[in-house]
Amino acid sequence: MKHLPCFLFVVLLTGAADADEPTAGEEPADAGQALIRAVEAAGGQAMPLARNDSRLTVAFHLADRDITDETLDVLQGADNVYSLNLRGTKITDAGLQKLAGLKSLVRLHLEKTGITDAGLVHLAGLENLEYLNLYGTKITDAGLEHIRPLKRLKKLFVWQTGVTMDGEEPLKAALPELEIIPDFRREKERALLAAQRAWEDAAREVTELAEKMQEALAKATKAAQDAQAAAEALKTAQAASARAQERIKTAEATLAQSQATLTGLQKDASAGEDVKKAAAESVAAAAKVVDAAKKSAEKLAADAEEKKKAHEAAAKAAAEAKKAADEAKKKFDETVKKSVDLKKKYEELSAEESS
Repeated sequence: MKHLPCFLFVVLLTGAADADEPTAGEEPADAGQALIRAVEAAGGQAMPLARNDSRLTVAFHLADRDITDETLDVLQGADNVYSLNLRGTKITDAGLQKLAGLKSLVRLHLEKTGITDAGLVHLAGLENLEYLNLYGTKITDAGLEHIRPLKRLKKLFVWQTGVTMDGEEPLKAALPELEIIPDFRREKERALLAAQRAWEDAAREVTELAEKMQEALAKATKAAQDAQAAAEALKTAQAASARAQERIKTAEATLAQSQATLTGLQKDASAGEDVKKAAAESVAAAAKVVDAAKKSAEKLAADAEEKKKAHEAAAKAAAEAKKAADEAKKKFDETVKKSVDLKKKYEELSAEESS
């Protein structure tokens, strides 16, 4: 038993030697380092995917020089490239041919490059590819046929390309797990649903605004009637006040005449005391009439002033109510037009969907 640790050490050492033994040419670690150096020398960047994963992520999109089809020669024969970013480089379809052997490739960025449909045929053998970005390229529906063999593909970006819904749908049917961005069918369905909801919301708003408009018109009508009534009340009060002023003038004239009569009698030595007394009583009575007329006129004037204020308030309220009614009608008319336009848009989208 005391020889067992020595035996295990020999076994472990032998196993480790077998694990590190290269299959051909350079050892794997050395081959990875050689590829990293070659990529960097070509203007790109490369690094291991993780501490315990020797696969490489390779990127040329930040290179300080032009990256062309010839640059990709450094990748030929590589079996440990996990991700490759060629965004915005000058590669063409000829460059894609040099990627055909990257069987370990999982992610590939080709956005904003000069590739076309013809170049995609070289990607058909990338059996582990899960992510493909073709944004801003000249790819069309025809090019998607070359992507069908990529059974593990999960994400495909086709923004600003020639790809249409007619090209996407057959590919989605062939690769059910694939998410295409943008998904034109889904976007169309969303647009149709959004258009329907927008139209329905606008139609509901039309109904609500119709009720509000009717309420506003009713208030405006009532306010106008109140203002008219206030105007008539003011006119009546002002007329009464004017008549009161005329009564004051009449009473004052009578008083003046009575005073003049009394003064004349007081100067007439032949006038009897009874006559003078009657004239004095007449003056007193005329003075009371003047006072009463003035008090009545004051009340009528105050009433006219109140009626004036009430009329001004009613007129202001009528103007505001009319403005609110006009605004309610304007908003109603605008919403009706909006509803009509949204309905038309929905019907057009529905027609496209059914065609």
